[in-house]
Amino acid sequence: MRAQLSYQPQDERQASSLAAALSRAGADVVPSADAGTEAAGTDAVVLLWSYAAQAAGGAARAEGQRVVPVRLDDCPLPPLLDRLPQVRLAVGVTDAAAAAIARLALTATPAGDKGVEPELPVVISDFGPLGQYETCPRCGVGSDRLRPYVTVDHHDDRALRLVICGSCGWQDHGDL
Repeated sequence: MRAQLSYQPQDERQASSLAAALSRAGADVVPSADAGTEAAGTDAVVLLWSYAAQAAGGAARAEGQRVVPVRLDDCPLPPLLDRLPQVRLAVGVTDAAAAAIARLALTATPAGDKGVEPELPVVISDFGPLGQYETCPRCGVGSDRLRPYVTVDHHDDRALRLVICGSCGWQDHGDL
């Protein structure tokens, strides 16, 4: 797969980490801090979405191309991209997240495609060592309702990384 990585200069650190992880996943990555430039011969555009991308109007450049939105923060996606399969990096860039992005880049429909859209978009949230979730295992709400959390268990004297569902309270944890 050959992918254009589209990002704003403010997101360069995350873009660099993601480009390296995508390369390890077997993708040929064409980085583009100037999101207005299109790379010829790419299979998909991996659009890093953040408040910086929203301020720069990054969604307009994605029309008609196969796009995989990758959310770096809680900035909502514009309607054009909100219905597409997407990845939310809840704890940073991991190789598992890069593999999910590559998989979606090969199967996602172009942003301007008027074909049959799913009722709800696939949102894969990557929580690093705790895994990737599309839905809450208990109540089934989308992974946008899952949040990472770090705490200390003073009783057992250990630091914990948690994933907590904002709807039903389900949680999973692992040592930090």
